[in-house]
Amino acid sequence: MKVKAVFLDFGGTLAYGGIDWEEYHRAVRILLASLGYNIEPKRLKKAIGASLQELQRHRAKGLEKTNEEIYGAVLRRVGILADDDTLKMIHDTFKKHYISTFYPRTEETLKKLAEKYKLALISNTMSDQPREMLEETGLDSLFEIIICSRDLGIRKPNPAIFKYVLDEMGALPGETVHVGDSVEADMEGASDSGITPVWIKTPDQGFWSGHAISSICDLPQFLEKMQGA
Repeated sequence: MKVKAVFLDFGGTLAYGGIDWEEYHRAVRILLASLGYNIEPKRLKKAIGASLQELQRHRAKGLEKTNEEIYGAVLRRVGILADDDTLKMIHDTFKKHYISTFYPRTEETLKKLAEKYKLALISNTMSDQPREMLEETGLDSLFEIIICSRDLGIRKPNPAIFKYVLDEMGALPGETVHVGDSVEADMEGASDSGITPVWIKTPDQGFWSGHAISSICDLPQFLEKMQGA
């Protein structure tokens, strides 16, 4: 197999992180109070819960929503006008509370990969934080295309998101690998799209019998071996 394009997941592949949802939603309530909307905590929690359940049903179909769409629905449930400025502030609050850090040597590895392959990022997220992190570090210049699932309204493992990136890059499935930590979203999604999957070994994932590496740092050498270099 001759590899010409490498698709990369973000969270669990290039970076790690998470969010304290309780703290985030407390910050949302404080933000709304500062705008003159004093919502009872239980009422806001119920509205958020309903909107997140709706999101999960949406995602089960291989679709995605933006942070603004989700919390726009929350605001409407509590009788608040969901204007763009307020939704932007809620999204900005999310990005402040979602702490994400690049794995060691990620920058070095990406630069090495970019010397030989066309790179693309495909991240399942309702936020644009992955794109912003890459832009802030200048690593965005190494990618031909950066796609967050919120951009298209579809998410991995939906083959449509892989097809979109293939078409945009002019890449062929048989010359492309996709690297990620999720067996369902990344491995099965890529495989169903005709793309060769490479799994970042992750303890809480299901069984995967295909190509696997321990970290993103192993990828350049792994690709060389896979191609018989």
